[in-house]
Amino acid sequence: MGDIRFEGISKSFGGVAAVNGLNLTISEGEIYALLGHNGAGKTTTLRLLLGLLEPDDGTVTVFGSHPIKDGSTVRGMCGVLSEDVGLYESMTVLDNLMYYADIYGMSRAESDGRIDELLRTFAMQDKKRALVKGLSTGMSKKTALIRAMLHNPRILILDEPTNGLDPVSTADLRAMLLRLAKEQGTTIIMTTHNLEEVQKICDKITVLRHGQNIFTGLIAALEDSGHYMERGQFSLEKLYMELEQGAGRK
Repeated sequence: MGDIRFEGISKSFGGVAAVNGLNLTISEGEIYALLGHNGAGKTTTLRLLLGLLEPDDGTVTVFGSHPIKDGSTVRGMCGVLSEDVGLYESMTVLDNLMYYADIYGMSRAESDGRIDELLRTFAMQDKKRALVKGLSTGMSKKTALIRAMLHNPRILILDEPTNGLDPVSTADLRAMLLRLAKEQGTTIIMTTHNLEEVQKICDKITVLRHGQNIFTGLIAALEDSGHYMERGQFSLEKLYMELEQGAGRK
């Protein structure tokens, strides 16, 4: 077991702090949500984790490795779904996935089996030879999710993973993520505004504001606390809205 640590991390752009003294620990095998309004520092935090940005102050470690010094090692552990799906539109679904499998260093036998498995999971077998440019938004998102999961990464980073997915695909994705975390020990970090989905799947949340950690809590503990109740049940949305209103977005 290990963890991902942000210790006193600060990062500014043009004199404006995107991350400001951030302290955060994500344990291996957790499904963890980073929440916050647009501009709260979520994307910058993930870029610091991946070694795409260097902090101005503080230290980031990812299972003992340093994202800047050991960038290739850290990024090799990760599968990433970004807001921009980043697929090659003139290529087929299969060609896109084979291309990334080669980048990941997967053998042909390994990649063939894994691609077929994931295409079945997301009910995309019939789109295998379809050009990406002809896919719907939901199908493009599914293809990008498959690409992120293809090499069984130790860390899976997902930006708004359920956007564009229908309810059945969302439920399938939820089941897969729970299985990856609980059975394989995959660490899953998601940024999303879908608080209902966070409450269903995540172990732990952190709410960021102006690059600072203003709240961290375990979902199970929050559900047992008797606070932030709505219609007799814990409501993550109520907690989030009270945090937002209490700070007045200063």
